[in-house]
Amino acid sequence: MNVLFVCTGNTCRSPMAEGVADDAADRSTRLKDYTFESAGTFACEGSPASEEAIEVMREIGLDIEKHKSRQFGKELAEWADVILAMEAKHIEEMEAMAPDEEHKMHTLLGYAAGIDGYPGESGYDITDPYKEPIEEYRIARDQIISAIDKALHRLSKKKH
Repeated sequence: MNVLFVCTGNTCRSPMAEGVADDAADRSTRLKDYTFESAGTFACEGSPASEEAIEVMREIGLDIEKHKSRQFGKELAEWADVILAMEAKHIEEMEAMAPDEEHKMHTLLGYAAGIDGYPGESGYDITDPYKEPIEEYRIARDQIISAIDKALHRLSKKKH
């Protein structure tokens, strides 16, 4: 199963989500045939993860230093079986770029809570830590860890 995590620039939240999911898959036999990637709706191709994102992931023993950002597009959307966005607005942005793949798009927090598709205007967004103090990165990381645990559990139960 191919899972794509999406945020805005692909330098903070979605690389953290990819790192957390990769780590979960490494530790679980039921996730061994899962592949995780990340992208941004407005990514500057090839940018590294932010220093703060690298630091807060290192605090929990995960390394995302080799991450390079990539732009979300139709090909990535077609590759993915499930697309988990960090905010509801990302679904709207992705729909414009890959309208035929809309049925795969969910917010990470919404999907973790059992809500498919666009979850409404608020309440299902991962905090955006970009250009904020490192504590905001820790908050986003912890939201991501909790949501990925629930989302992967849900995915593994309904796997084709």
